[in-house]
Amino acid sequence: MILAAPALRLETERLVLRRLTVDDLPTAIAHEQDRRIMRWIRDPQPVDEIRTRCEQTLATWHGDDGRWLLLAVQRRGDPAMLGIVCCRVTAAEHETFEIGYRLHADVHRRGYGLEACRVLVDWLFGPIGARKLVAYCVAENEPSWRLMEKLGMQREAVLREYSLLDGAWRDEFVYGLLRREWPGSG
Repeated sequence: MILAAPALRLETERLVLRRLTVDDLPTAIAHEQDRRIMRWIRDPQPVDEIRTRCEQTLATWHGDDGRWLLLAVQRRGDPAMLGIVCCRVTAAEHETFEIGYRLHADVHRRGYGLEACRVLVDWLFGPIGARKLVAYCVAENEPSWRLMEKLGMQREAVLREYSLLDGAWRDEFVYGLLRREWPGSG
């Protein structure tokens, strides 16, 4: 099923999640430069560095350890990219994936993040066969950790002074979810 990733398309009632394309690069780069979106993810970076990282995500994804699979999130019938959800294998031998997400600030608080993450989790626990999912966020990013909790994830750890953001060391929360805890996964 991982080999299906190049043409991957997941759908909900309101959203389509699909592989990023070259046409998405300007929006992806603009999102990375928007501090409202990236405030709790990473500090500003040179645009060339952002472009290189974005271009690397367009390559075929084979589920290699550490390599991100990015999916553009858009409303059905609207080609505008609202943001991304993503995943990467963190430990293949442990069947563990990390998930992440970011949406444009103009579409926050509409349930798009939760809806997109639910379909991603269904895909990872279903056809992909992940055993465990993990996610990270800085402690100050309450909307992010609340989304994780709405997914049913449990806070498993606090990594003290783990992330350097905006000149300050930030605590980072680690959340986890086991396949047997996901409704319908058994």
